[in-house]
Amino acid sequence: MTRGTPIGTSGVRTWSGALLVMIAWWVTTYTFGSLPMPALRPGWFPQLGATLTNGLSLAAAWLAAALVHRAGWWGTAPLRRIAGWSGGHLAALGWLAPVLAVQLSYIWIGRQGIPGIAGSAGTLIGVAAMMLAVGISEETAARGFALGALGPRWPWSGMIVTAVVFGLWHLGNGLFFGKSVDETWWQVLSATTFGVCFAGARLLVGSVWPLALLHGLGDWTQVLSPGAAPVWYQSAVMIFEVLWGVTLTALAVRRGRHREQG
Repeated sequence: MTRGTPIGTSGVRTWSGALLVMIAWWVTTYTFGSLPMPALRPGWFPQLGATLTNGLSLAAAWLAAALVHRAGWWGTAPLRRIAGWSGGHLAALGWLAPVLAVQLSYIWIGRQGIPGIAGSAGTLIGVAAMMLAVGISEETAARGFALGALGPRWPWSGMIVTAVVFGLWHLGNGLFFGKSVDETWWQVLSATTFGVCFAGARLLVGSVWPLALLHGLGDWTQVLSPGAAPVWYQSAVMIFEVLWGVTLTALAVRRGRHREQG
């Protein structure tokens, strides 16, 4: 929390609205996504169901945010600006180069050192569409609306809380999709550090669009690389994400960029 900034009644509403949007996204994603609908897995586009689910989750996040905004919980800033659906600071995009390098690195870091991307042309395109939908949906809900509402007054605590909630979102993979306890908690941890990094990026850049693209790219390379990255490499990435996220957040606060989020 920014020093000297009390929460107060308006602050409680701001925080409550941010958490409500993130909860709305989670409930929609795992409720709809867990329904058995074979028709949404056609041979020509097996990722159709997941892509539509993320589109529906995005709509749910916008609806929840619109209701919160209409109630006056997030002040008078335009909702589009709070969501980060803007151009942002193009000059700051260079700070995302290390993040881009990490997302691309999964092409070369695979199980037993096997590099590359595996899959037919149809698979590459279908997974790309699905992961782009994931990136836009998740970044809009977490780093867009939630952090966009919290960032102007509480950049540090907003970064931490949205990252933790983003990590906890992934408990749904164990609750609804049969992931093991160990795998689920590892996803929660890795998603949390990812959230720290991308929250810092949002505060500095001011737009979720480059984050959505990087998010989707990273998921695409990880899903299509021939095997999971070694644990040592995943651990190194998580350490980097925390350090880089803190660095970007500190830079955003120093430059006053956090005040421009909402």
